[in-house]
Amino acid sequence: MSLLTVNAVTSGYGDMEILHGVSIEVGAGKIVTVIGPNGAGKSTLMKTIFGLLTPTAGQITFAEKEITGLSPDLVVRRGMAYVPQVENIFPSLTVNENLEMGAFILTDDFSGQMEEIYQLFPILNDRRKQRVGKMSGGERQMVAMGRALMLDPKLLMLDEPSAALAPNLAATIFERIVAINASGVAILIVEQNAKESLKVSDRGYVLASGRNRFEDTGENLLANQDVGQLYLGG
Repeated sequence: MSLLTVNAVTSGYGDMEILHGVSIEVGAGKIVTVIGPNGAGKSTLMKTIFGLLTPTAGQITFAEKEITGLSPDLVVRRGMAYVPQVENIFPSLTVNENLEMGAFILTDDFSGQMEEIYQLFPILNDRRKQRVGKMSGGERQMVAMGRALMLDPKLLMLDEPSAALAPNLAATIFERIVAINASGVAILIVEQNAKESLKVSDRGYVLASGRNRFEDTGENLLANQDVGQLYLGG
């Protein structure tokens, strides 16, 4: 069953067209990775899905309802969460306060959901009152992911979750991504660390110059010689 379908979407910034008829699909409960060189349109795709950019052509369907051009606040209420690569936390607030900000539309008690986040990211549990701006890059990324999960989304979108992290911290982030997915959350990842991301993905897409280049299971893309030589460093 498809949770998210992006069909022949064209999008960009003003008169600058970045995506040229891109199509992807994320099944319910699946992990999907989008890879490609810098400038391929990966982040533009994420922003367009989330409503930060309005497509000029194509259609986006989420949970069996069209969301093409819908504003981010309405997309969030439909069950989608997005963690951008930068500016994804409130550095002057504590870990606890960041998580509370993630629950901004909830009116009921969300303490149970917060405790689930701390179980998922144990390192944050001991730092509930620490200001996030003083934490490491990996810890800040965990806070950002935790904040996005406070609304119990159907789909979590992550833009470069392992960017600039040491290998051991990147590995921890991917372990948490698998754990989040095991709880039933579908995940769409844009990632430069293509090999590691494809290893945990059910399906993958390769974008090049704003167009679909390859599409297959994560395992098959890792084994594809053309993909390996062009996008995975051989």
